[in-house]
Amino acid sequence: MNNVKDILRQIDKFGYCIVPDVIETAKADRARGILHDLLAAERTHEAGQGSQRVGRLLVKHPIFLELLCHPLVIEVWQRLLGPDIICSSWSANTVYPGHEQFGWHVDYPYWSKQPPWPAGHLAGQTVWMLDDFTENNGATGIVPGSHVAGHPPEEPRNLWREDGKVLTGARGSVVFGHGAWWHTARPNRTAESRSCLLGMYIMPWFLPQEDMGAQLTELEQPSELVQQLLGAGQHRPRTVGG
Repeated sequence: MNNVKDILRQIDKFGYCIVPDVIETAKADRARGILHDLLAAERTHEAGQGSQRVGRLLVKHPIFLELLCHPLVIEVWQRLLGPDIICSSWSANTVYPGHEQFGWHVDYPYWSKQPPWPAGHLAGQTVWMLDDFTENNGATGIVPGSHVAGHPPEEPRNLWREDGKVLTGARGSVVFGHGAWWHTARPNRTAESRSCLLGMYIMPWFLPQEDMGAQLTELEQPSELVQQLLGAGQHRPRTVGG
C-alpha cells in the first residue's frame, strides 16, 4: 500500500499504518549491516541491559540521510503536518535477546505537554524495519485508536495490555505512527537482535529533540529538503528592544 490517501486514512482511524516493501530487502539488509558496525563501535553499558540506541545517524552514513528523505515518508508527513515539517529526531534502536522491558508511552511533543492535548496532528513517528518484526523478537506493541485519547497511557505502563497489538512485518516495511499513539517495545525472546530506525517529524514551531542544526553543519552541500528538515528555516530566539 503506497497510496498516500489510504495511508492517511489508516493513521486517522487507527493511529498507525504498516506499509510493506518501502525499500527492497537488499537495501534493508545493507542499512542493517551498517548499523551493526556502528553498534559494535559504540557499544555501551546500556546494550548490556538489553537495548542500544545510535544517534546522529545523518552524519554517520549517507544511507541514513537517504532514508530520512524517502519520498513516500516526506509526502505522508507533509500531507498530515504541512509542507514545512522538520525532523525532531533520527536514531536507531536495537533490542537484544533477553530484552524484557515494557514501557507504554507516547511520542514527543505530546509527552512534554499536560493533557488534554489539542485535537489534530502535531507529530508523526516513522519506524523502519531493518529486521523482520515478529511476535517474539521485540516488535513494537501499540494500542489501536489510542491516538485520539488525548492523554498518555494509564498505569501500570510496564505490563502488556489486553487491547494491545503487536506490529509484525518484513524488513523493508515502514510503520507510520501518529505521535499520540500509545506504544511500547516488547520482549525479545529469540536468539537474534531486532533493529529499526526511528524518524520523528514535527511542525516547525516545536523545538526538536535532537540538535539537528549541529548535524546540518557537518553535511556537505545539503539539499534544500535536508536543510528544511534539519531546521535551517526555523525561527531562532533573538533579543528584542534594548
